[in-house]
Amino acid sequence: MADLAVADEVGVPELAAEAVLLQALLDWFQARPGGRGPDGGGKG
Repeated sequence: MADLAVADEVGVPELAAEAVLLQALLDWFQARPGGRGPDGGGKG
């Protein structure tokens, strides 16, 4: 239960929101033409 107390101090909603934002940025970069997609390479 000690880990739960530490998580409450940091702010679980803030951590979750940051994780969602980072995932959205990652998805955006991977979707760019020339970004690294599922095939692992870009143009060029």
